[in-house]
Amino acid sequence: MRLRCSGLSVEFGPGGRQTQALSGVSFDTREGEFLSIVGPSGCGKTTLLRALAGLIPPQEGRVERIPSHADVGDHVLLVFQERNLFPWMTAIENATFGLEMQGVDKGARQERAMALFERFGLRDREGAYPHELSAGMKQRVAVMRAFLSEPDILLMDEPFGALDFQTRLTLQQELLELWEQDHKSVVFVTHDIEEAILLSDRILVMSATPGRMIAEVDIPLARPRSVEKLFDEDLLLLKRRLAGYLGFKVQPAEPAFQRT
Repeated sequence: MRLRCSGLSVEFGPGGRQTQALSGVSFDTREGEFLSIVGPSGCGKTTLLRALAGLIPPQEGRVERIPSHADVGDHVLLVFQERNLFPWMTAIENATFGLEMQGVDKGARQERAMALFERFGLRDREGAYPHELSAGMKQRVAVMRAFLSEPDILLMDEPFGALDFQTRLTLQQELLELWEQDHKSVVFVTHDIEEAILLSDRILVMSATPGRMIAEVDIPLARPRSVEKLFDEDLLLLKRRLAGYLGFKVQPAEPAFQRT
């Protein structure tokens, strides 16, 4: 399935004090693509994801769900920055909640979940409650729940934004590995340019309020990828380009010392 966003405009607030969050936003997602959206704080990135999920009605424009020839589903799932785990459920109950809502029997859903718990180092934490897990563990469970639910398109709103650098790198690598399994269509919002380049096939850049699309950048880095790509020269060139679209004037680095 693909999403088509056509002339989307969203305003908030009463009467004459309305604030325009999005203005004339248009783009299409591509089948099996990892698409990231970057832009300054307050530019409407989260509003856009909510509109794509059908949670916010636009004042103008529309969002269409276009099924592929092989897929007639239209299941769109939004993962928020806040972890949103149910505090009364264990980690594995949280991870398999989507499967339970789909009617998958308990044995089958736990078997599918345990493969991911094992893979990502949570084998002994499946029975823990959210308050017994670290921030990184909670976000792992939230991401596993999203992938186990098998949506047609996955919308992710800065899922790693509140994590420390090392934990964020670990979860970026795990997300890359999960995505490589079936190349699920993903729309990923982030404020982190490096994260967007590492994960994405394509990046859309939004301007400040009111939010508009101002640039589209294809990412030519080969897959599969790992976090080691963050230190490649090719990534630094892309980072400069994206920073330029966001209004930053980045000068080439001066050498630390001169040979004599």
